[in-house]
Amino acid sequence: MNDQEIIEGVIHEFAGLAKHPRPSHHEKGVSDYIVSRLHELGVTDVTQDEVYNVIANVPASKGCENWPLTVLQGHMDMVCVAKPGVDFDPLTSEIKLVREGNILHADGTSLGADDGIAVALSLYLIQQDIQHGPLRLIFTVDEETGMTGATHLDPKYVQDVQYIINCDSEYMDVLCVGSAGSVHTHFSRPLHWQAANGKQAFTITAKDFAGGHSGETINDGKSNAIKALSLALRRVAQAGVSYVLASISGGVAANAIPSEASAVIVVDDINAGETIKQVVGEEQAEIAEVYGEVEKNAHFLVESTDVPAQTFSADDTKNLVSLLNILHCGVFAMNQLLPKLPDLSANIGTIRTEDDHVAIQYFPRASADARLRELMTTLPVYAELTGCDIELASPEPAWTENPHSKLVPLVADVYKEEAGKEARIEAMHGGLETGYFFAMNPKLDIISVGPTTHDIHSADESVELDTVALLTRIVAKTLGKLNN
Repeated sequence: MNDQEIIEGVIHEFAGLAKHPRPSHHEKGVSDYIVSRLHELGVTDVTQDEVYNVIANVPASKGCENWPLTVLQGHMDMVCVAKPGVDFDPLTSEIKLVREGNILHADGTSLGADDGIAVALSLYLIQQDIQHGPLRLIFTVDEETGMTGATHLDPKYVQDVQYIINCDSEYMDVLCVGSAGSVHTHFSRPLHWQAANGKQAFTITAKDFAGGHSGETINDGKSNAIKALSLALRRVAQAGVSYVLASISGGVAANAIPSEASAVIVVDDINAGETIKQVVGEEQAEIAEVYGEVEKNAHFLVESTDVPAQTFSADDTKNLVSLLNILHCGVFAMNQLLPKLPDLSANIGTIRTEDDHVAIQYFPRASADARLRELMTTLPVYAELTGCDIELASPEPAWTENPHSKLVPLVADVYKEEAGKEARIEAMHGGLETGYFFAMNPKLDIISVGPTTHDIHSADESVELDTVALLTRIVAKTLGKLNN
């Protein structure tokens, strides 16, 4: 397989996808296209389920009919964003592809290589004269926002499977062998509003913290702006300043480490301002000592503000600050087999003051389901101790590394043959659809691979085309060796 021919062939299939808008929850059009394209390519055993997942069975090469069934898998939806001023409607606009040397990107929008390359590569491969056993292509919907496709997939489609090659990784030199499970956790504190009777009000803001993805960067030694704010508020109370909260907010998403958070407090003592500034400054110094190598710009602001009309009660204030103080942020424990992999972590993602309650999103992740279940038994105790309510969503399952995998060492050997160097074998602390497949059939032998992409989920998203060719050769050669 010639690299240039591979690139042209995969781009041709990718361009067909790019003509069909496919933001999450709006995949019917692209799903219909994939079904019709499979029929054009002579694949007759094609199923489109009720959520528009596409499942296609491709017969084995002659003489390979008795080989184990292997799945090639990716998702068809994409994150649709555009640069300011670009005329783009994610529900109707095509993705305009731009090729510059070895780089493929879009004209002012996200590209959709995450994960359109998996679909395009699979459609290209089934047209090639390569040796393979029976194949099943599974293209899912809504991976980006809720993994609806994976959760609604009929388990029968993975019960008779031995190997799954997921093509949703972001770095060509990394072979992913596991992913984290997680559980969306919602704490809520009912508010007892009262008329403000304090003499002064201050806004305390934690600003310019590093932030980042709560899975990929949780082990980078970062602080958390909401947690830092709660520590500052605790320090104010310990200094003898009596205050009540009037509002508290911060963060943008459950799975993002917040970079900013702020609270408005009302105090009785007209002379409390200097004390508040002093102790908040002490907390800033403490954060610099603990996190200074990473949080180089993190700081607090203390500003006078108008006294609001109403505040939380003293009990609301005390219990909320206590809850935020006892909720751990960052890594709990590291994995014993993969020492660079967090085994259990958690993040306070957002906090919002609503009309009648304060809402907190807390997001734990774990590399094994048992780890997550253990923490889930503890979290309601935190709510009980602080007079808060808690709602635990259904956990998203982990895909745990298989120490007896046949697929992983095989792909590693093929990678070395084709790339001329060793691949990195790693697990990720974010979630993949593979967790749901593993939960459906723990006997599955799974690997996740992908071309090298940059700036995914942004209008600067791009993919390195030589890695697309390399990935295609590696998958093709691997399929030719999966005979047992």
